[in-house]
Amino acid sequence: MSVAKGRKATSLDTLPPICGGAFVTSVIMYPVDVVRAICMSNPGTGVMEAYGRASFTKGLVSEVTRASISRAIKFFFQPIAHLRVFGKKESQGNPITKGFAGALATIPEVIAISPLENVKLAAQLDKEGRFKGDADIIKHIARTRGFAGFYIGFSGMLVRQMLWTSGFFMTLDFYKGVLPFDNKLAKDVSGGFLAGASGVVLNCWCDVCRSIVQKEALAATFDSTIPRPSTLSAFSPGPFIAATTKLLGERGIAGLYSGVLPKMVHLGGSGAILAVLMPRFKAAWFKMNGLTADENTHAQIRKHSSQPH
Repeated sequence: MSVAKGRKATSLDTLPPICGGAFVTSVIMYPVDVVRAICMSNPGTGVMEAYGRASFTKGLVSEVTRASISRAIKFFFQPIAHLRVFGKKESQGNPITKGFAGALATIPEVIAISPLENVKLAAQLDKEGRFKGDADIIKHIARTRGFAGFYIGFSGMLVRQMLWTSGFFMTLDFYKGVLPFDNKLAKDVSGGFLAGASGVVLNCWCDVCRSIVQKEALAATFDSTIPRPSTLSAFSPGPFIAATTKLLGERGIAGLYSGVLPKMVHLGGSGAILAVLMPRFKAAWFKMNGLTADENTHAQIRKHSSQPH
């Protein structure tokens, strides 16, 4: 991306530092995500048992790619969504408007990451060694389920992302404001962790149930006697609702919050890293390229969005 120095920054200028922060966060938190995935797709599995079963190389590329894209999209589109819906910058909003804008930002995010989410989960749960790598998983899903196979569990993933992202953006500034620290770095770390953990309180049950749906659907691809589901079935909320109801009946609330500890470590830690890196990467990028923050940047976006296309 070519950057002209000595000019006002636009929204696109925030994309490189956002992508950089998202990538670093994804790499650091990958081992925790592997343990989380095993705990959540197998309710009742303890953290140490999951750690013993985990492979920290399978699905590495797809997960780091997925998580980096996921975080980059949500942090890029959240302020844009806030401006277009509420007519003012995200920094001028309140917790409700920030959270709602965050939820909207997850729609393009989930559309983009669903294929990688399914590839990653298939790799992480492949304890039989059926797949030789991500490319092999992609071929298998395409052959057995077609395009829709890459969107298995879409509804659960969408609800999951909406709840976590809205919870994060709703509470981040609140936590930073009430924490009794004078040190800004300490506030960013602690506030980011608490905001990420708050999102987990809202969305943990979604992650458990969508993991079950995806695990069962991917397992079914190896049974040739099971007819290929329709394309729309992958997007239907029916399996997600059924899995939630069944798990609640069998294991209660505790079942819905299986793996909550590693998930809090994963997304709380992610929130802490993102809260630290995003503003600092942005400031460093702007300084390196001679850019200045433009108070009218979002106004320019709003003007463009109101023009006929």
